Amino acid sequence: MQASLVRSVIVTALLWLSSAAVAQPVTIVDSEFASADWTPIVTKTTGGASQSASQSVSGGNPGAYRAMIHSLPPNSNIVVVHEFLGASYDPVVQGAISTLDYREDHKEFNPPFTGAAIGAKPALRQGGVWYIGPDLTFNGLSWQSVNLMGLTNMDFSGPGGSHPDFSASGGAISFGFVRSNTNSSNTTSFNTTSGIDNWSYTLQVQSLPVVNLAAIDASAGEAGTDIGLFRVSLGGGGEAHAAAEATSDLVISYMVSGSATPGADYAPLAGTVVIPAGATTADITITPIDDALVELDESVTLTLSAGSGYQLGASTSATIIITDNDVAGNMATPVPTLSFWGAVLLAIVIALLGVAWVRKGQRH
Repeated sequence: MQASLVRSVIVTALLWLSSAAVAQPVTIVDSEFASADWTPIVTKTTGGASQSASQSVSGGNPGAYRAMIHSLPPNSNIVVVHEFLGASYDPVVQGAISTLDYREDHKEFNPPFTGAAIGAKPALRQGGVWYIGPDLTFNGLSWQSVNLMGLTNMDFSGPGGSHPDFSASGGAISFGFVRSNTNSSNTTSFNTTSGIDNWSYTLQVQSLPVVNLAAIDASAGEAGTDIGLFRVSLGGGGEAHAAAEATSDLVISYMVSGSATPGADYAPLAGTVVIPAGATTADITITPIDDALVELDESVTLTLSAGSGYQLGASTSATIIITDNDVAGNMATPVPTLSFWGAVLLAIVIALLGVAWVRKGQRH
Protein backbone atom coordinates (compact mmCIF):
# COMPACT_ATOMS: atom_id res chain seq x y z
CA MET A 1 0.00 0.00 0.00
CA GLN A 2 1.36 3.44 -0.91
CA ALA A 3 2.47 5.70 1.92
CA SER A 4 0.09 8.40 0.73
CA LEU A 5 -2.78 5.98 1.30
CA VAL A 6 -1.55 4.60 4.62
CA ARG A 7 -0.66 8.03 6.04
CA SER A 8 -3.95 9.56 6.96
CA VAL A 9 -5.08 13.00 7.91
CA ILE A 10 -8.59 12.60 9.22
CA VAL A 11 -10.67 15.72 9.55
CA THR A 12 -14.03 14.49 10.71
CA ALA A 13 -17.21 16.29 9.72
CA LEU A 14 -18.52 18.81 12.21
CA LEU A 15 -21.82 17.45 13.53
CA TRP A 16 -24.03 19.49 15.80
CA LEU A 17 -25.63 17.87 18.82
CA SER A 18 -29.19 18.88 19.57
CA SER A 19 -28.38 20.54 22.88
CA ALA A 20 -24.99 22.19 22.46
CA ALA A 21 -22.51 23.49 19.90
CA VAL A 22 -20.08 20.58 20.24
CA ALA A 23 -18.51 18.85 17.24
CA GLN A 24 -17.00 15.45 16.76
CA PRO A 25 -13.20 15.33 17.28
CA VAL A 26 -10.73 16.22 14.55
CA THR A 27 -7.78 13.83 14.32
CA ILE A 28 -4.45 14.53 12.62
CA VAL A 29 -2.33 11.39 12.42
CA ASP A 30 0.70 9.92 10.68
CA SER A 31 2.06 6.40 11.00
CA GLU A 32 4.13 6.21 7.82
CA PHE A 33 6.39 9.30 8.10
CA ALA A 34 7.21 9.84 4.44
CA SER A 35 10.09 12.32 4.45
CA ALA A 36 8.22 14.75 2.18
CA ASP A 37 5.54 15.14 4.88
CA TRP A 38 7.95 16.33 7.55
CA THR A 39 10.57 19.02 8.02
CA PRO A 40 13.12 19.17 10.88
CA ILE A 41 13.76 22.63 12.32
CA VAL A 42 16.82 23.05 14.55
CA THR A 43 15.76 25.60 17.15
CA LYS A 44 18.94 25.37 19.24
CA THR A 45 22.40 23.90 18.77
CA THR A 46 25.68 24.40 20.61
CA GLY A 47 29.13 22.84 20.38
CA GLY A 48 28.67 21.68 16.78
CA ALA A 49 25.78 19.29 17.44
CA SER A 50 23.85 18.23 14.33
CA GLN A 51 20.92 16.05 13.33
CA SER A 52 19.48 13.94 10.53
CA ALA A 53 16.04 12.37 10.07
CA SER A 54 14.51 9.98 7.55
CA GLN A 55 11.82 7.38 7.02
CA SER A 56 12.62 3.79 7.92
CA VAL A 57 10.25 1.49 6.05
CA SER A 58 10.36 -1.32 8.63
CA GLY A 59 11.04 -1.85 12.30
CA GLY A 60 8.33 0.49 13.56
CA ASN A 61 5.31 -0.34 15.69
CA PRO A 62 4.67 -1.88 13.22
CA GLY A 63 5.97 -0.98 9.77
CA ALA A 64 7.49 2.38 8.87
CA TYR A 65 8.63 4.98 11.38
CA ARG A 66 10.66 8.21 11.50
CA ALA A 67 14.30 7.66 12.52
CA MET A 68 16.27 10.54 14.09
CA ILE A 69 20.02 10.73 14.74
CA HIS A 70 21.69 13.39 16.88
CA SER A 71 25.47 13.75 16.54
CA LEU A 72 26.89 15.27 19.74
CA PRO A 73 30.51 16.39 20.14
CA PRO A 74 31.77 17.02 23.69
CA ASN A 75 29.87 19.76 25.58
CA SER A 76 27.13 20.16 23.02
CA ASN A 77 23.38 20.04 22.79
CA ILE A 78 20.62 20.22 20.20
CA VAL A 79 16.87 20.84 20.08
CA VAL A 80 14.93 19.91 16.93
CA VAL A 81 11.25 20.49 16.17
CA HIS A 82 9.81 18.11 13.57
CA GLU A 83 6.88 19.80 11.83
CA PHE A 84 4.15 17.84 10.05
CA LEU A 85 3.36 19.36 6.63
CA GLY A 86 0.34 17.18 5.89
CA ALA A 87 -2.33 19.15 7.74
CA SER A 88 -3.09 22.17 9.87
CA TYR A 89 -6.09 23.44 11.80
CA ASP A 90 -7.59 26.95 11.76
CA PRO A 91 -9.88 27.76 14.72
CA VAL A 92 -11.25 30.81 12.90
CA VAL A 93 -12.56 28.65 10.07
CA GLN A 94 -13.07 25.28 11.78
CA GLY A 95 -14.04 26.19 15.34
CA ALA A 96 -12.40 26.72 18.73
CA ILE A 97 -10.37 23.92 20.33
CA SER A 98 -11.54 22.89 23.80
CA THR A 99 -8.82 20.33 24.55
CA LEU A 100 -6.53 18.03 22.62
CA ASP A 101 -5.06 14.58 23.13
CA TYR A 102 -1.51 13.73 22.05
CA ARG A 103 -0.06 10.32 21.26
CA GLU A 104 3.28 9.00 20.11
CA ASP A 105 5.07 5.65 20.18
CA HIS A 106 8.82 6.04 20.72
CA LYS A 107 11.94 3.93 21.04
CA GLU A 108 15.67 4.44 21.58
CA PHE A 109 18.10 2.52 19.36
CA ASN A 110 21.69 1.70 20.40
CA PRO A 111 22.02 4.03 23.40
CA PRO A 112 25.61 5.35 23.71
CA PHE A 113 25.69 4.52 27.43
CA THR A 114 23.45 3.04 30.09
CA GLY A 115 20.68 5.40 31.04
CA ALA A 116 21.10 7.65 27.98
CA ALA A 117 17.81 9.45 27.40
CA ILE A 118 16.07 11.21 24.52
CA GLY A 119 14.28 14.50 25.17
CA ALA A 120 10.75 14.46 23.77
CA LYS A 121 7.78 16.86 23.83
CA PRO A 122 4.73 17.66 21.69
CA ALA A 123 4.83 21.00 19.88
CA LEU A 124 2.44 23.43 18.13
CA ARG A 125 3.19 26.37 15.86
CA GLN A 126 0.86 29.39 15.60
CA GLY A 127 1.68 32.80 14.13
CA GLY A 128 5.26 31.71 13.45
CA VAL A 129 5.86 30.86 17.14
CA TRP A 130 6.54 27.36 18.48
CA TYR A 131 4.75 26.38 21.69
CA ILE A 132 6.19 23.37 23.53
CA GLY A 133 4.11 20.86 25.53
CA PRO A 134 4.77 18.55 28.48
CA ASP A 135 8.02 16.63 28.84
CA LEU A 136 8.07 13.02 27.56
CA THR A 137 11.79 12.24 27.99
CA PHE A 138 12.40 8.49 27.51
CA ASN A 139 14.90 5.67 27.19
CA GLY A 140 14.48 1.97 26.52
CA LEU A 141 15.01 -0.49 23.70
CA SER A 142 11.37 -1.35 23.07
CA TRP A 143 8.49 0.66 21.66
CA GLN A 144 6.55 2.60 24.29
CA SER A 145 3.15 4.25 23.77
CA VAL A 146 2.48 7.58 25.45
CA ASN A 147 -0.88 9.35 25.62
CA LEU A 148 -1.45 12.85 26.98
CA MET A 149 -5.16 13.48 27.44
CA GLY A 150 -7.14 16.69 27.81
CA LEU A 151 -4.35 19.17 27.11
CA THR A 152 -5.34 22.84 26.92
CA ASN A 153 -3.54 25.84 25.47
CA MET A 154 -2.03 26.43 28.92
CA ASP A 155 -0.11 23.15 28.62
CA PHE A 156 1.89 24.64 25.71
CA SER A 157 4.34 27.46 26.37
CA GLY A 158 6.22 29.83 24.09
CA PRO A 159 8.53 32.83 24.49
CA GLY A 160 7.97 34.80 27.67
CA GLY A 161 5.53 32.23 29.01
CA SER A 162 3.03 32.88 26.22
CA HIS A 163 0.46 30.30 25.13
CA PRO A 164 -1.28 29.49 21.83
CA ASP A 165 -4.80 30.79 21.19
CA PHE A 166 -7.30 27.93 20.86
CA SER A 167 -10.32 30.27 20.61
CA ALA A 168 -12.34 30.95 17.45
CA SER A 169 -10.25 34.09 16.89
CA GLY A 170 -6.93 32.24 17.05
CA GLY A 171 -4.71 31.75 14.01
CA ALA A 172 -3.97 28.57 12.07
CA ILE A 173 -2.06 25.87 13.97
CA SER A 174 0.45 23.37 12.64
CA PHE A 175 1.57 20.32 14.60
CA GLY A 176 4.78 18.53 15.42
CA PHE A 177 7.04 17.17 18.15
CA VAL A 178 10.43 17.88 19.73
CA ARG A 179 13.54 15.73 20.05
CA SER A 180 16.56 16.97 22.03
CA ASN A 181 19.86 15.75 23.49
CA THR A 182 22.78 17.04 25.54
CA ASN A 183 26.36 15.74 25.78
CA SER A 184 27.96 16.93 29.01
CA SER A 185 31.21 15.04 28.50
CA ASN A 186 34.38 17.12 28.08
CA THR A 187 36.09 14.50 25.93
CA THR A 188 33.68 12.00 24.39
CA SER A 189 31.49 12.34 21.31
CA PHE A 190 28.49 10.12 20.69
CA ASN A 191 25.37 9.71 18.58
CA THR A 192 21.83 9.00 19.74
CA THR A 193 19.27 7.26 17.56
CA SER A 194 15.53 7.25 18.24
CA GLY A 195 12.30 6.51 16.43
CA ILE A 196 8.71 7.75 16.51
CA ASP A 197 5.59 5.97 15.25
CA ASN A 198 1.78 6.30 15.48
CA TRP A 199 1.94 10.04 16.06
CA SER A 200 -1.37 11.87 16.42
CA TYR A 201 -3.29 14.85 17.79
CA THR A 202 -7.01 14.51 18.51
CA LEU A 203 -8.77 17.85 18.86
CA GLN A 204 -11.98 18.29 20.83
CA VAL A 205 -13.51 21.22 18.98
CA GLN A 206 -16.49 23.52 19.23
CA SER A 207 -18.55 23.94 16.08
CA LEU A 208 -18.78 27.37 14.54
CA PRO A 209 -22.04 29.24 15.20
CA VAL A 210 -24.76 28.70 12.59
CA VAL A 211 -26.07 31.90 10.99
CA ASN A 212 -29.52 32.34 9.40
CA LEU A 213 -31.34 35.22 7.72
CA ALA A 214 -35.03 36.22 7.74
CA ALA A 215 -37.12 39.23 6.67
CA ILE A 216 -39.03 40.00 9.87
CA ASP A 217 -40.70 43.01 8.22
CA ALA A 218 -40.88 42.13 4.54
CA SER A 219 -42.89 45.17 3.42
CA ALA A 220 -41.46 48.67 3.09
CA GLY A 221 -42.90 51.75 1.41
CA GLU A 222 -42.11 55.26 0.32
CA ALA A 223 -45.17 56.61 2.13
CA GLY A 224 -43.90 57.95 5.44
CA THR A 225 -40.63 56.14 4.73
CA ASP A 226 -41.93 52.80 6.00
CA ILE A 227 -38.80 50.72 6.68
CA GLY A 228 -38.26 46.99 6.12
CA LEU A 229 -36.19 44.81 8.42
CA PHE A 230 -33.89 41.82 7.88
CA ARG A 231 -32.65 39.86 10.91
CA VAL A 232 -29.46 37.78 11.09
CA SER A 233 -29.56 35.24 13.93
CA LEU A 234 -27.50 32.45 15.46
CA GLY A 235 -29.07 28.98 15.38
CA GLY A 236 -32.65 28.20 14.47
CA GLY A 237 -33.73 28.22 10.86
CA GLY A 238 -35.40 24.83 11.17
CA GLU A 239 -32.12 23.06 12.01
CA ALA A 240 -31.26 21.11 15.15
CA HIS A 241 -28.94 23.82 16.41
CA ALA A 242 -29.19 25.50 19.77
CA ALA A 243 -29.04 29.30 19.66
CA ALA A 244 -25.87 30.56 21.30
CA GLU A 245 -24.54 33.98 22.12
CA ALA A 246 -21.59 35.27 20.12
CA THR A 247 -18.43 34.92 22.21
CA SER A 248 -16.87 37.87 20.35
CA ASP A 249 -18.07 40.36 17.75
CA LEU A 250 -19.10 38.28 14.75
CA VAL A 251 -18.92 40.01 11.36
CA ILE A 252 -21.40 38.51 8.88
CA SER A 253 -21.07 39.26 5.16
CA TYR A 254 -23.97 39.41 2.71
CA MET A 255 -24.71 40.18 -0.96
CA VAL A 256 -27.44 42.56 -2.13
CA SER A 257 -29.61 42.05 -5.22
CA GLY A 258 -33.16 42.75 -6.41
CA SER A 259 -34.93 45.19 -8.73
CA ALA A 260 -34.62 48.19 -6.39
CA THR A 261 -31.55 50.40 -6.86
CA PRO A 262 -29.34 51.24 -3.86
CA GLY A 263 -29.00 55.00 -3.42
CA ALA A 264 -32.04 55.71 -5.59
CA ASP A 265 -34.79 53.52 -4.17
CA TYR A 266 -33.34 52.89 -0.69
CA ALA A 267 -30.37 53.88 1.47
CA PRO A 268 -27.24 51.91 0.46
CA LEU A 269 -26.17 48.95 2.63
CA ALA A 270 -22.72 48.15 4.02
CA GLY A 271 -22.50 44.50 2.92
CA THR A 272 -21.67 43.37 6.47
CA VAL A 273 -23.44 43.33 9.81
CA VAL A 274 -22.02 42.68 13.28
CA ILE A 275 -23.58 40.41 15.89
CA PRO A 276 -22.00 41.85 19.05
CA ALA A 277 -20.40 39.68 21.71
CA GLY A 278 -23.10 38.40 24.05
CA ALA A 279 -25.89 38.85 21.46
CA THR A 280 -27.73 36.37 19.26
CA THR A 281 -29.11 38.65 16.52
CA ALA A 282 -28.39 41.74 14.43
CA ASP A 283 -30.80 43.70 12.21
CA ILE A 284 -30.34 45.23 8.76
CA THR A 285 -32.72 48.09 7.97
CA ILE A 286 -34.09 48.90 4.50
CA THR A 287 -34.94 52.62 4.42
CA PRO A 288 -36.84 53.59 1.22
CA ILE A 289 -36.10 56.89 -0.54
CA ASP A 290 -39.30 58.83 -1.34
CA ASP A 291 -39.21 60.14 -4.91
CA ALA A 292 -41.79 61.60 -7.31
CA LEU A 293 -41.59 58.77 -9.83
CA VAL A 294 -44.50 56.47 -10.56
CA GLU A 295 -43.00 52.97 -10.18
CA LEU A 296 -43.92 49.35 -9.78
CA ASP A 297 -43.17 47.54 -6.54
CA GLU A 298 -39.44 46.83 -6.26
CA SER A 299 -37.48 44.18 -4.34
CA VAL A 300 -34.37 44.07 -2.14
CA THR A 301 -32.86 40.61 -1.65
CA LEU A 302 -30.09 39.80 0.82
CA THR A 303 -28.06 36.57 0.67
CA LEU A 304 -25.60 35.60 3.38
CA SER A 305 -22.03 34.90 2.26
CA ALA A 306 -19.59 32.40 3.72
CA GLY A 307 -17.03 33.91 6.06
CA SER A 308 -14.71 33.35 9.01
CA GLY A 309 -16.02 32.41 12.42
CA TYR A 310 -19.44 31.11 11.36
CA GLN A 311 -21.19 28.60 9.12
CA LEU A 312 -24.29 29.16 7.02
CA GLY A 313 -27.60 27.69 8.14
CA ALA A 314 -30.66 26.56 6.18
CA SER A 315 -32.07 30.06 5.65
CA THR A 316 -29.53 32.29 3.90
CA SER A 317 -31.67 34.51 1.64
CA ALA A 318 -34.71 36.77 2.15
CA THR A 319 -36.54 39.54 0.27
CA ILE A 320 -38.25 42.83 1.17
CA ILE A 321 -40.71 44.59 -1.18
CA ILE A 322 -40.72 48.38 -1.47
CA THR A 323 -44.11 49.82 -2.52
CA ASP A 324 -44.49 53.16 -4.33
CA ASN A 325 -46.68 56.06 -3.15
CA ASP A 326 -46.90 57.93 -6.48
CA VAL A 327 -50.16 56.98 -8.26
CA ALA A 328 -50.64 57.57 -11.98
CA GLY A 329 -53.57 59.97 -12.78
CA ASN A 330 -53.23 62.18 -9.72
CA MET A 331 -51.92 65.04 -11.81
CA ALA A 332 -54.06 66.95 -14.48
CA THR A 333 -53.25 65.95 -18.02
CA PRO A 334 -51.77 68.96 -19.79
CA VAL A 335 -53.71 70.30 -22.87
CA PRO A 336 -51.51 70.47 -25.93
CA THR A 337 -50.94 74.09 -27.11
CA LEU A 338 -49.30 75.63 -30.13
CA SER A 339 -46.59 78.23 -30.08
CA PHE A 340 -47.19 81.62 -31.81
CA TRP A 341 -45.25 80.71 -34.95
CA GLY A 342 -46.88 77.29 -35.00
CA ALA A 343 -50.29 79.02 -35.07
CA VAL A 344 -49.17 81.36 -37.88
CA LEU A 345 -47.91 78.42 -39.93
CA LEU A 346 -51.17 76.56 -39.42
CA ALA A 347 -53.18 79.58 -40.56
CA ILE A 348 -51.10 79.92 -43.74
CA VAL A 349 -51.56 76.22 -44.54
CA ILE A 350 -55.34 76.51 -44.06
CA ALA A 351 -55.45 79.64 -46.28
CA LEU A 352 -53.53 77.99 -49.06
CA LEU A 353 -55.80 74.97 -48.95
CA GLY A 354 -58.82 77.30 -49.18
CA VAL A 355 -57.44 79.15 -52.24
CA ALA A 356 -56.69 75.87 -53.93
CA TRP A 357 -60.23 74.68 -53.30
CA VAL A 358 -61.78 77.89 -54.73
CA ARG A 359 -59.67 77.73 -57.92
CA LYS A 360 -60.63 74.13 -58.40
CA GLY A 361 -64.29 75.08 -58.18
CA GLN A 362 -63.94 77.88 -60.80
CA ARG A 363 -62.45 75.50 -63.35
CA HIS A 364 -65.56 73.43 -63.15
